[in-house]
Amino acid sequence: MSALAAARVYATRRYFKTSPPPTTFMHEDVRTAWTPAWREMLTGMQWLRLQRSPVYRGDGVPRGDGSPVVLVHGFLSGRFYLHVMRAWLERLGYRARIVDLGWSADCWDILAQRVRAQAEDAARAAQGRVHLVGHSLGGVLVRAVAARAPEMVASVTSLATPLRGLRVHPGLRLSHWLVRTHVLRERGESVFAGCMTFACGCATVRALAAPLPPTVPQLAVVAHDDGLVDCRYEADDATMRVLDVPGSHMGIAFEPIVYEALARHLAAATASGTAPRSATS
Repeated sequence: MSALAAARVYATRRYFKTSPPPTTFMHEDVRTAWTPAWREMLTGMQWLRLQRSPVYRGDGVPRGDGSPVVLVHGFLSGRFYLHVMRAWLERLGYRARIVDLGWSADCWDILAQRVRAQAEDAARAAQGRVHLVGHSLGGVLVRAVAARAPEMVASVTSLATPLRGLRVHPGLRLSHWLVRTHVLRERGESVFAGCMTFACGCATVRALAAPLPPTVPQLAVVAHDDGLVDCRYEADDATMRVLDVPGSHMGIAFEPIVYEALARHLAAATASGTAPRSATS
């Protein structure tokens, strides 16, 4: 092991040993988390494992009923990597679409408005409620949309989403700072000073603190080996169902355990009556 690799391992161990887990539902400040970023290189292995998985073929998981599912990608990532999940949901029998947010590098309130518009369109087309699935920042956006419009939402799923505070790898923190600086400069007084943080006063961030009603079941999937976000900030046992899975921050989008849990989560929401069958299904 090189000296640099050894230093990274030491920094990670020290961070998790000395930094306490979240103490409130949502922390407003942004801090550096010395997470094991090297684990993100294992994403390809998770993709390969998914391709060989019976779950990906649809074996042993509940089938869809034609309900709409809206997928939302993460910060500084295009929508392309979610095509694998979208195609799988289509094969199960759902009507899945991915919201195109570009690089998802803008005011969260503006991004959430786009997600809500797509969700409303999907709900109208299916004449029923819509399932929302978000990865990373996408999970923040779908959680806020569900809190503001619970009547149109059947269920919420967040994948490796820092719902309780931005505790991120230094490389990701630098990227966040650069994008946030650009957004504040370009949008000026049209956004709050705390834009793109949990200290922002916008309606989207305020909605995150509001609990979801029991009619909107929530699944939070935690990436135990997350290399970009402190996984302890990705869920709250008191307010949501939590699933802890192996894999990296990006690799969670290809983890077979996640696919099985998602299929059962969507089916359970339908069976409970929160997601009525569409008139055309």
